[in-house]
Amino acid sequence: MQDLDDNVKLIFQDHASTDFGMVVQKPWDLIHPTADIDPTHIKGRNGDFLQNNQSYQNVTETFNLEILRPPERGWFDWERSVTDWLSAPTDPDGRMKYQYLKFTADPTYVFKAIVKDPFTVTKDVTSDFVGVCAIPFYCQPFQYRIDGIAYIPLPDSGVVVGEEKWSAIPDWHFIANGSFTLYVNGLPYTFENMEGEFWLNGATGDTYDADGNLYNTQTHFPNLDTPKLWKGQNTITVTAETGTTITKAEYKPNWRRLI
Repeated sequence: MQDLDDNVKLIFQDHASTDFGMVVQKPWDLIHPTADIDPTHIKGRNGDFLQNNQSYQNVTETFNLEILRPPERGWFDWERSVTDWLSAPTDPDGRMKYQYLKFTADPTYVFKAIVKDPFTVTKDVTSDFVGVCAIPFYCQPFQYRIDGIAYIPLPDSGVVVGEEKWSAIPDWHFIANGSFTLYVNGLPYTFENMEGEFWLNGATGDTYDADGNLYNTQTHFPNLDTPKLWKGQNTITVTAETGTTITKAEYKPNWRRLI
């Protein structure tokens, strides 16, 4: 544990666990999500009828970390700093915001997680600087590929290839004045009389600006659903009405897989 940066660590909310003298202990046993399936048994019929609700439940991934407490910090000060590190931000509506959690032993994917239950510390009785910290991260059922969690320009070719089994639900970002249509896999997503910079949240369907103002009455989506990207070839194009200017058009793919 002398050279902490050479060990496996967690990165969460702009800090690494090594900033607090902690590295991840083995074994690394992930918890896998439960599918939302409703079974119904009909007497006289063998087997259950299964209603698949096409969703999965959150999981709690608990990581045990070895502590080598920095000598300049007492235990009380150290625990307060860890509490601040793990506290999730809350939006104005009181909803906690998931944050990316990176586990350096699995560098290709990140979790979306919060800490809603308290961490625990077990101190070593033989040393005042050593212990074990158990942190329970409450995670969405999907992991997200690291190459799909930042905004990138729409593809010049109009084609993007999905490599994951599961569909991706992208977020979108535009700077535009006027009306235009985003086509994803041939489906039209229309934005009318937009002004300035705005985002489309793929998960919620909300179109909003930097101040949180909503523009949902100015958008029209097929089946009231946001665009999805599938495994294999996907097409993305934009068509603007006469007089409309679009100075930025980009998306965050959110490529994902089940934990």
